[in-house]
Amino acid sequence: MSRKRSPRDSPLRRLLSFPLLRGRRKRTEVSPSEGEFLFELAGINPENLLLGRLRPEEVGDRIRNAGIYEGLARKGYHDPVLALECGDPEDQRILLYDGRKSRDRLLMEVRLQIRAFRPGKPIEPFPEETVFRMLLIHWLSLSDPERPFSPHRPRLPGQERPGLGILPECLSFLREIGREFSLDGLLDVPDHFHTALFYSRKFRFLDPHAEGRFLAMVRDLKGIPLALASEAVQEGCLVDAATVLPISWEAAEQVMPLRDPLRRYLRSPEYRSVRDEVADSLHVSVDWDRYKAKIAAKGGSGKYP
Repeated sequence: MSRKRSPRDSPLRRLLSFPLLRGRRKRTEVSPSEGEFLFELAGINPENLLLGRLRPEEVGDRIRNAGIYEGLARKGYHDPVLALECGDPEDQRILLYDGRKSRDRLLMEVRLQIRAFRPGKPIEPFPEETVFRMLLIHWLSLSDPERPFSPHRPRLPGQERPGLGILPECLSFLREIGREFSLDGLLDVPDHFHTALFYSRKFRFLDPHAEGRFLAMVRDLKGIPLALASEAVQEGCLVDAATVLPISWEAAEQVMPLRDPLRRYLRSPEYRSVRDEVADSLHVSVDWDRYKAKIAAKGGSGKYP
């Protein structure tokens, strides 16, 4: 289906927002290639390069430098096969397979896009029309095709296979890609509580109210097994301890800042003040009776205190 192009998506606007054409370049920054211009302005990528620039061997070097291959080797996967599917600028795919290109041997799948991101509302000190150039993570999946779930590695909501324990290496890889393209940061919208928790080592919610709300959940769900806590949140069984009203999981942007002023904002006293006020004022608990009923309705037994 074709999409009508808005004035904001015009070639001139895209040219002016091209990350390496904004302001003075540092000596370490690379001038944009012809392929990048085609990628940014025309939306075509005839050479199947990642983000219009990086060839498979160059992507492989960055994956190796981030420690991803080493992490896979520790799990027994010594022969990963790299594939790029980068024809669509809005869906840049990096895939690693075990030995052969087959979905049942998929180890890693990352789907990316360089995007001009507008928060959509004023967030001090940024006005509503502020634009950040972000590396949007549409999808990041790490899966172990050989090992099953177990009591020690229970299934998390949304998981089809156990993970591989190399998320830090993957985020390091994406961080270096973002820096190479002089972007303002990495952007993700976590769909599960556990996903936000994994990302929170390097990411912060852009809105300090969302960050404070999340930190209150982390604090008050501590001690509950993660798979159980995340499932309770997903099933709508989290309640405000003061009002006993349900608290739903609200999608919000989590970011890893790579440049100022975004980095300064997330470290600012103003951001931390709002975050802490929200976290201190909210206390949550799990309605285990509701959780039990929800799981029973699905035909499961559930494990709950």
